[in-house]
This record gives sequence, structure tokens and C-alpha cells, in this order.
Amino acid sequence: MGIFKGVEHVAIFAADTKKLADWYVQYLDMVIIQDNGQGILFLLMSDGSIVELIPSPDGQAARERLQEKESGIHHIAFSVEADHFGAAIQRITAEGGAETVGETPRQFPENLATFHFRDPEGNILHLISRAHRLSLAAPQILKSAPKNALLKGIEHIGIVARDPDALRQWYVSTLGFNLIVSDDGHGTAFVLTSDGRSVLEFTQCKRDRGLLPYNAPGLRHIAIAVAPEDADRAARLLKADRVEVLEDYQKLPNGQHLFYFRDPEGNVLHLIARTQPLAH
Repeated sequence: MGIFKGVEHVAIFAADTKKLADWYVQYLDMVIIQDNGQGILFLLMSDGSIVELIPSPDGQAARERLQEKESGIHHIAFSVEADHFGAAIQRITAEGGAETVGETPRQFPENLATFHFRDPEGNILHLISRAHRLSLAAPQILKSAPKNALLKGIEHIGIVARDPDALRQWYVSTLGFNLIVSDDGHGTAFVLTSDGRSVLEFTQCKRDRGLLPYNAPGLRHIAIAVAPEDADRAARLLKADRVEVLEDYQKLPNGQHLFYFRDPEGNVLHLIARTQPLAH
């Protein structure tokens, strides 16, 4: 397995993290596993997927909401079984009051069903049901994970790119991820992280949103897990690749290793190494 293991969590900067966390718990089957008492919360799903909520610096939600096909880290897709797809939509819209995005839900011939919607702060989320999940990895067995959940976990993270072929090739060549679908018939490619658990989706943008501050409100970074003994070397390799450094490599007193940087299109990535996993 490579240095860059897989997606440890996906981070969202929010105006009210507690309120947003309560909505995710009630309607998306997550549980809060860590709360630092200052607004940063980690939420866990039944298959081990983790979402981090962080207070936005100015306490505001995104001023301009991300639209369909705009460039950047675009959406989180949650996996749901085909038999529960309708019930999940009903819960999210009728009970959760979610706003739908675009033409949705949609059914495709290959036993694929999708539903796009926004959370209460306007972030784009996505339900997806497939005959076969893209990741072949078996779900982790986690004592603290929710049981019998309607929504299982993160199926993929969507990145809308100016040059999706070049960007996904960078993820393959630099981070050691594997191309598993070059074109799904809808103009989308998928790469699998080296731990076999997480999938990134690359699609063509129709509007370049430009470079946003790395702590701007909204879906903001993907955290890539590395082993503690590899963290310093991983950061040096990335700097040798001339990535834009946002926060240089550091080891915290609690044993965590951190390094924030941008991919070639400016999306924020975050190396993370922990002595103990968030959920175990």
C-alpha cells in the first residue's frame, strides 16, 4: 500500500456547526463521535465514513452557493440500498426540508439511481444507489458506528474540474490512487484510494468558480490519511512536487501530524496522521 492511504474525513466549514450536526444526525444517520467544545465536530456513519464540521471564521454560511457543474470540491455522495432509496428521499425532503438540486431523482439503465439536494447551509449532497459499490473494500467494524442506518456512508466525493483528465492523473501519479473507471458513460471518471475504501469522482466543469480561501464556508477539504512514520516524508514529497503549501508540516503535542496544501486545480487537501483513529 502507498504512503497516501485514503480519505480519512471530508471537512465542511459551517456558520452553525452544532445546528448542522443535529440535522446530519437526524436525517443522514450520523453520530457525533468527537466534539471539542469549540464548534469542531466529527460525525461517523455506519460504514466508517467521517465528516468534520468546522466553524467558518466569520460565522457566516457561504455567500454564493455552489451551483451544478461549478469547479471545485463539489459534493459528498452517500450510499443507500435500492430498497431504501425512496424512504431516504422522503425523510430528507418531507421531514428534513432539504432543497433539491437540478433534475432529481434520476434513474439510469445500469441500476443506478441518484438524488441531489442541499443541506441546511446549502452544501450539495447526493444520494446514490448502485447494483455494485465502486469500492470493493469491506466496511470497517466500528463499535461506535450507528446500526441499521438507512444511509450507509460516503460512496464518493465529487470534484468538478477544469481539466478532469489531467487532475485525476495527478491523483494517480502523485498520491498513488488507482483509476477504476475512465468513463462511466456519463463523462465521469473514478479513482480508488490505495486503502481500497474511498472513491473520488472527476467531472467536467461548466463554470470556473476560481480559487477560494481554504477556510471559506462550505465543503472545503479532503483529508488524506498517512501513517505517522510516513507523515514527514509525505509532506516533503508533495513539496518536491511543488504543491502550494497552505499550512506547512507540523507535529502537534497530541501526536497528530498535519499538512495542508492544494492540488493542481486549487482544491484543498489535508494530510493527517493520528496515533489513534477517530473511530475504532
